[in-house]
Amino acid sequence: MESFLDRHCSKEWKDFVDSKLIKLTFKKDQYIFNAGEKTQGLFFIDSGKVKVTYRQFNGSDRLIRLAKTGDVLGHRGFGGNWTYPISAIALEDTQISFMSIETFNTLSRINADFTYHLMMLFAEELRKSEAKIKQYPAVNLIARAIFDNYKAFGFENDKSTKLSYTLSRKDIASKAGTTYETVIRFLADFSKQGIIKLEGKSIHILDLEKLRSLARPEK
Repeated sequence: MESFLDRHCSKEWKDFVDSKLIKLTFKKDQYIFNAGEKTQGLFFIDSGKVKVTYRQFNGSDRLIRLAKTGDVLGHRGFGGNWTYPISAIALEDTQISFMSIETFNTLSRINADFTYHLMMLFAEELRKSEAKIKQYPAVNLIARAIFDNYKAFGFENDKSTKLSYTLSRKDIASKAGTTYETVIRFLADFSKQGIIKLEGKSIHILDLEKLRSLARPEK
């Protein structure tokens, strides 16, 4: 899968950017960056899976985003007080290309396509944030967490119904903003309805359209 840079960096500047990138490796459960740290730059996922969390007023962490190969991290740390307001944690061994703020400033000023698509990324995340203001029942929020899991990481292969990576029940609860016990109850209910199949810690999606309708009830 092409990275954000491969898709939106002009050929004229690709060699320059590649020479400035720093390649990093993060092990499973290792923090790529932590909330409150000074903003150093952008992180592009070359391979792997990452979860992004936000520290709530009560000290607990809320899962707000899933990121995969080709996605960008760290852009929320730009502007304001120039610190990362969120944390990014590797869900598996993950390869990252790091771009410093200095390189970003150079690239964004001369590569209009890169700047435009980064602006679109900001706009899309703002739209999703505003949508979360709406209040939905737990059944919809849990369905959305599972559907977002599918959207981010997909199935094991084209013929499989099994998610290539299933979030832990705790992470599903965190993303849905509900309790672990509520997640367990609704997963069992979804299974009885034939929407999903539970296989140990893994989840199979048997009725993607039904799950989608529960996850996006406004559509």
